[in-house]
Amino acid sequence: MEIKIVIEGANPQKEYVLVSDEPISFAEAMNQLGLSFYRPCGGIGKCLSCVIKFVYGMPPMTSYDERALDFSEMRAGYRLGCKCTITRDCKIEVPSSLASEITSVLIDEVAEDENLEKENIGIAVDIGTTTIATAIIDLATGKILRQRNCTNSQLKYGADVMSRVKAAMDGHGEDLQNAVRNDLIKMGKELLGPNFLMHKIVFSGNSIMTHLFLGMVVDGFAKYPFVPYTLDSVRFVKDRRDIFFMPGISAFVGGDIVSGLYYLKDRGTYLLVDLGTNAELVLYDGKTYYCTSASAGPALEGASLSCGVAAVRGAINHLSINHGKCSYTTIGGEAPIGLCGSGVIDLIHELRRNNIIDDGGLLIDEYSATGYPVAENVVIKAEDIQQVLLAKAAIYSAITLLIKEAGIKMDDIDHLFVSGGLGATIGVWSAAGIGIFPSELLPKFEAVGNTSLLGAKKFVMEGDEEALQEIKDHAKVVILNEKPEFQEVFLDSLRL
Repeated sequence: MEIKIVIEGANPQKEYVLVSDEPISFAEAMNQLGLSFYRPCGGIGKCLSCVIKFVYGMPPMTSYDERALDFSEMRAGYRLGCKCTITRDCKIEVPSSLASEITSVLIDEVAEDENLEKENIGIAVDIGTTTIATAIIDLATGKILRQRNCTNSQLKYGADVMSRVKAAMDGHGEDLQNAVRNDLIKMGKELLGPNFLMHKIVFSGNSIMTHLFLGMVVDGFAKYPFVPYTLDSVRFVKDRRDIFFMPGISAFVGGDIVSGLYYLKDRGTYLLVDLGTNAELVLYDGKTYYCTSASAGPALEGASLSCGVAAVRGAINHLSINHGKCSYTTIGGEAPIGLCGSGVIDLIHELRRNNIIDDGGLLIDEYSATGYPVAENVVIKAEDIQQVLLAKAAIYSAITLLIKEAGIKMDDIDHLFVSGGLGATIGVWSAAGIGIFPSELLPKFEAVGNTSLLGAKKFVMEGDEEALQEIKDHAKVVILNEKPEFQEVFLDSLRL
């Protein structure tokens, strides 16, 4: 059978063709064609957001299709991609939001006219859940010579870390490991060519990403009390290259956060909020690192929203509502396809500012049934707004309880450092306006970009393992659910 796939909105338009003698899942067809397929839930049929359209040759409807679509849509050829099996000739239109490369912020502007035929080259790598970032460093000067980011190919197994853990436990551990290895090999060839010399590689990543890449057992992450295989740093020499993995603090405060704390050494009293696919927070009072994680990422990155998309071309990243009109910008200046994290936060703030939602997030009667239209085919619904409120309440509650745990006041905090992919693009006034951050910390806000990669870069140059150990020794993990006041603070934080 002949399978034709077209990515909507791609320029130039191209038709991909795959021939298969056997029935094949849509996900595997995309994989064989070398195309990314973004499935926030990892293909378990939970998020119902990977809808595709069969121009002809549509397969029978499934119970998953019936949950995701109405009957008229199914008759028109729409199906849920992650549960779709192709059995005959067909042509499929795939939304660009499901097949586009996710954009991410570089840590520095780099003029790539440097000659890389040097003997002293090091590499810093941040293995993020959504993106992988690399920087090539001149060990003699500390200068970044080249850098690249790419989408983590593990995304095919789900947008969040727990989807990856489940996939590994289901027998895909080696596939997950190879996905990152292949991403790194591809980037390495782009950055350095096939024959290159280097002496040091420093990796940072959250605990689960590090375990998966090193091929370690991840079963301990699957249920409470969440026991990692190891939280120690890992160092070995291979092919005469010194390879180092940052240590972690807990199951959900990993090497990426330790790397960030290493980068932020000697910055006074601060609160670090890392906004990525998850949210990790650290309050440093000059002596102790109070650490926690909050279940906030998927909604704030758009992954679990009906109108949400990853940070791909065409995603609405900023917007405002004035005199009833919604104005917006999109990544790459292209036609809007949905809202990414920064756009979602702006929208909630603007809806409240214009009294289109009340302080509980409920839409006014005009939009309560249909949702609020942002752009053509981009509508935020009541359930989307409630998901965002849950996410923002988790972060605000974490900040409140960390400050209480440390026994300090808001005024004692010198800096609010916000890092991560979302942290680099978030509108601070919108974030404070909907209550992600306390308004008292607004004057202390500073977006610090990818602190995980910046810390790895710094360690490439300094290699101060004693400083890393000092961070670990002075870290205190705060488990929010074990705090009796958490539920009360969380419920209070649900209001706008």
